[in-house]
Amino acid sequence: MIKVKNVLVPIDFSTNSDKAFGVGHCLAKLNNAKLHLIHVIDPSYYKVKQRKISDKEFIHKIRFENAKEELRKFKLEVPHSDIEIVEVLIEGIPHKEILSYAKQNDIDMIVITSHGWTNLPNMLMGKTANKIMRQADIQVICIKSNLSVVKGRAIKKQNIKES
Repeated sequence: MIKVKNVLVPIDFSTNSDKAFGVGHCLAKLNNAKLHLIHVIDPSYYKVKQRKISDKEFIHKIRFENAKEELRKFKLEVPHSDIEIVEVLIEGIPHKEILSYAKQNDIDMIVITSHGWTNLPNMLMGKTANKIMRQADIQVICIKSNLSVVKGRAIKKQNIKES
């Protein structure tokens, strides 16, 4: 059996992230392990050629501050008992930063959802989850996401029976 001392859960603040957090929390609690929550800000979302340098810097600063606050709220909203939780906010290409963090911090297991904010219903697995599953040198648990539709940055759950 694998001794789990550090569990990593990538968070994008979607409803599906809640599910990964729940599983990661349970694993950490059962193994008396540390839980690492990581959010990666992808700079490609605010890199637009038309923008002025000052606009890009302002957008970057706001995104970073908002993500930091959301990560803090996310941690506080979910009951987590006596386990140690580490919050990490990094900028870069999500799958690369998650895998790099895992190596640098002796992570034993990654818990990720199959889809986050960029969920496309016709895809088997999201791009980030797929790359992490294929490239990780450690155990990865991929949680099946709810069928979701992204509408104006708000995820609305659909009942599968209605589809």
